Amino acid sequence: MSIPFSPFTRKSAAADGETLFRQQCGTCHSVKKGDGPRAGPPLYGVIGRKAGSVDGFDYSDALRGAGFAWDAGHLENWLANSNQFVPGSYMNYHQDDDAIRKSIVQFLETNAKR
Repeated sequence: MSIPFSPFTRKSAAADGETLFRQQCGTCHSVKKGDGPRAGPPLYGVIGRKAGSVDGFDYSDALRGAGFAWDAGHLENWLANSNQFVPGSYMNYHQDDDAIRKSIVQFLETNAKR
């Protein structure tokens, strides 16, 4: 899923990671401490967490066995094309705009810390 932005709003929207997170990720994911899974796992503490490791969430075998911990680079690759980055994962998302991806990742690095 990618959400289009007009050329007039792209730069200002890309600068606001929280807004972008809420628009593109917030329906399925939370960054609040103590929130449980929604359609996707909670992202509180995602930086440094082993992929596919939140208790109580039904991950694909592919993501559970991915063997990496989330960092900015892994998150950017995931947001660029989740199924290409981890073939067989359940989540189907891709965002072609580098600035939007970076803004969401920066928001997660700042607001989803343990």
